Amino acid sequence: MTDADPDAARERVIEGFERSAEIYGLSRSYGRLYGLLFFAHEPLSLDDLAEESEFAKSTVSTKMQDLERLHMVHRRSLPGEGKRAFFEAERDFWRIVQEFLNREVRREIETMTRRLADAETTLENADTERAQQDLERVRELKRVYDQSKRFVDLVTSMSGSRLQTALSKFLDVVRG
Repeated sequence: MTDADPDAARERVIEGFERSAEIYGLSRSYGRLYGLLFFAHEPLSLDDLAEESEFAKSTVSTKMQDLERLHMVHRRSLPGEGKRAFFEAERDFWRIVQEFLNREVRREIETMTRRLADAETTLENADTERAQQDLERVRELKRVYDQSKRFVDLVTSMSGSRLQTALSKFLDVVRG
């Protein structure tokens, strides 16, 4: 017989989520709340999360909004619970990455692409040596953003397993 402690094992993983949150510039509380939801067998309310995490309900509410925006949790309504919000963790990490790329990175690419196109038009009509140098830099950056858009399009259109297969084949070809 072993001294297995499922609660201790679960807590180690939740602490891992806390440390991961810090790596991405968030407070540990984000990782703790995500971890609690990750191990929950049913959606949890703000009250449940506040009780389990020992955070103030207002803190939990704010963090849940942020985690929703990051596509890490989903808000749910449960029959018979009125307007109470319940949350569950997104457990498909590839889906989290795809949603982040699709919404956040794509928005940044589109914003920069528009600005670069405007700058390119302006610089093409300028007649100075400096404007021509700037134009080359803008065009170079525009090519990078065009490639980034194609990459995001490709990555977000594939399932995780399909992307993994494609990358494996690509690495086989590269390695010879």
